[in-house]
Amino acid sequence: MISSYQSYTFYTKDINQTLSRKAADAVISRELQYYRETIGSITSIDEFLDNDRVYAYAMKAYGLEEMTYAKAFIRKVLESDLTDTSSFANLLTDTRYKTLAAAYDFGKTVTSEIVQTPTQMDSLIGTYEQTIQDNDSQLRADTNYFTAVVPTFTNVDDLFKDTRARDYVFTTFGIDPDTFDYDTIRSVLTSDIADAGSYINSVIAPKVDDWTVLVADLNTQLADPSKTAAEKEKINYLITQYSKSIAKADNFFNLAASFNFKADGTLDAGVEPMNAAQMKLVTESYVLSQPRLTSTGALLNKEYYENTISSITTIDELLDNSRLSIMMLTAYGVPLTTSRADVKWALEQDTSDLNGEIYTKSDEIIALAKAFNFESDGTITPGKDIQDSDQLFMTMANYIDKYNDADDEADAAAIAKYKLYIGLTSNLDDFLSAQPAAVTIREFALKAFNISPDEVSTYKLKQVFTSDPYDPKSYVNTMGDDRFVQLAKAFNFAADGSIGAPRYAQSENEITRIGKAYYTAVTRLDSSESSKAAAEDEVAYYRTQLQNLETVDQLLADVRLKNVLLVAEGLRPVDVSNETLRAVLLSDLDDPDSFANQQTDIGFQKIAGSFNFDADGFIRPNNSQSVQNERGLVETQRLYLNQAIEEEAGEESLGARLALYFERMAPTLTSAYDILADDALAQFVRIAFSISEETAASDIDKQKEMLDRFLDIDDLLDPEKVETLVQRFLALYDIDNGAEDPLLTLMNGSTSINFETVATLAQLRASS
Repeated sequence: MISSYQSYTFYTKDINQTLSRKAADAVISRELQYYRETIGSITSIDEFLDNDRVYAYAMKAYGLEEMTYAKAFIRKVLESDLTDTSSFANLLTDTRYKTLAAAYDFGKTVTSEIVQTPTQMDSLIGTYEQTIQDNDSQLRADTNYFTAVVPTFTNVDDLFKDTRARDYVFTTFGIDPDTFDYDTIRSVLTSDIADAGSYINSVIAPKVDDWTVLVADLNTQLADPSKTAAEKEKINYLITQYSKSIAKADNFFNLAASFNFKADGTLDAGVEPMNAAQMKLVTESYVLSQPRLTSTGALLNKEYYENTISSITTIDELLDNSRLSIMMLTAYGVPLTTSRADVKWALEQDTSDLNGEIYTKSDEIIALAKAFNFESDGTITPGKDIQDSDQLFMTMANYIDKYNDADDEADAAAIAKYKLYIGLTSNLDDFLSAQPAAVTIREFALKAFNISPDEVSTYKLKQVFTSDPYDPKSYVNTMGDDRFVQLAKAFNFAADGSIGAPRYAQSENEITRIGKAYYTAVTRLDSSESSKAAAEDEVAYYRTQLQNLETVDQLLADVRLKNVLLVAEGLRPVDVSNETLRAVLLSDLDDPDSFANQQTDIGFQKIAGSFNFDADGFIRPNNSQSVQNERGLVETQRLYLNQAIEEEAGEESLGARLALYFERMAPTLTSAYDILADDALAQFVRIAFSISEETAASDIDKQKEMLDRFLDIDDLLDPEKVETLVQRFLALYDIDNGAEDPLLTLMNGSTSINFETVATLAQLRASS
């Protein structure tokens, strides 16, 4: 008679060999192949339940053969949304049903096609806000570079060759780097504004005079009441164009005044390209020419205010200086739209008269009036400065605190509009249209990645959004500009311009499954509230990060993500190196020789099948509509083989089958109730601890209390302790069933049967 110990050892001595042998069995192989070939074509629960062969395979794999008849019940399990704690499967105490539900995805937790997920939207808005913060750092870096490199120039063409320095200058003076005329700009840079014969004075100045005359004439025509609406529209257009030309010419004069190059482009001996005053003018103009004022610009304004305010002698002088006026109104929260007359009136009021009319105005106007020392005639109060030290300090403190309030309010409004309008986008053509809502969301997105609408055409944007940002050979990646790559990743437009599904490293189902498994594993050992809270934090972190994860390297670099993943799959993080995990994640599960398939622990194969990485470690397109991913296929196949192996072992020895089953289930058990609810597991522990069979009829709580005295449920997470318990069970089972203890048999030297015999019998049975 073959002992349970001998039979058990035969199957577990080399588990991979046992699995391979069983998978090669003709009947088993046909079922495995049929399931793998068929499950991919099943698209609904009805199809799944109607295919008796596939359905029976799944039910056997998940140890639910006795429930095969209950299709209505199983339908409710498969329809369960595991992200919903109150769903049917989640409310069942038997974890086999949750495992079954997690193995398939019949549309309950599939991420729908959406132009942007909430995570993508939050990320884009975060990028928008970060870009604004980074602009100041970039301004300082650009300015430091410019001030360092300009002194090394010896010829005007050195400026043109250094595109970073050139664009700094061009931005300052409103010159488009993509369309500028080299000869014109070079001639301006080499002009001496004191020389009447220089290019700026002989060519540009006369044009400005002509344009000024034309604008004056056009304004006269505009005042003519006989002009029609169409004629006035044309006149206004011409005025705008000539005014732009005059402003451009004014920038040319300032540009010419900012450099010291001679007409031939060289420098006189001992003369630098720019002196300190010129450098200060250009760098300050660059900072202040930006679309929004940064902290650096605000500090420059503060310095200007403090250096200039003492030279002001009247209210009119103050109001004529637009830079100072804007700063003082900003400092006290007075709307910039307030009329000059109202501001002047307020500054002329006597704030010492508490009954004065000034106190009928807003708090902001009152504070502004108190900040200056003007008389009713607009002059400074005799014996006082325009602002004393306290007034000046308060004005500057208020300004630094409030200089960006208007921009912040505009940002909040822009974000609110973006959130409102983005959900209305139906396809890429809609997104790229000229509709006001489309323009709003498109320009917001471009601004987030520091892309000017002027530097990219609609045609180019269409190519960007319809190419695969994860494909190194796609159009957007060949542009060599990461801003556009990140822009494409922020949205889910398909290659045909329709709205597609977001691309995640793991599906919503898998993220949920991993989170639940991790939480269970951690809180099983420590069920304290602090442990539960910590586990919940890690699960939330995993979910958030997985929605942004793009590469294997990013996963490997995040210790928290790795820990959640490995613990969830029953692996010890300390035992799994980055090199091992990388090899697993890049494994092809269709290749039996791949790294993951060579591992004994199925956890590695489940990890490989759970992620959506290509061979290079990048997220790949997931075009499969299968109700089961690779992880589910691997797990189902392994469970089916385990069931088949346990059945085979049971034909020879029920004890071996019970041992194999217990060993497989041990890590999933979280309570003595789990054991008592399963007849096979309950029989195992009763034999292992010599508990009377009659106790099975006693009160369940008393049974649990008894079992807890014999077994610490947490010991089942320790493979060595489980093995010891299995050995104890096998020895007692064989004694109880009349089989000689194999260890005693070996010691007595009278072994009646060897492993080769067991193998031969198993092979004969498999071929029969």
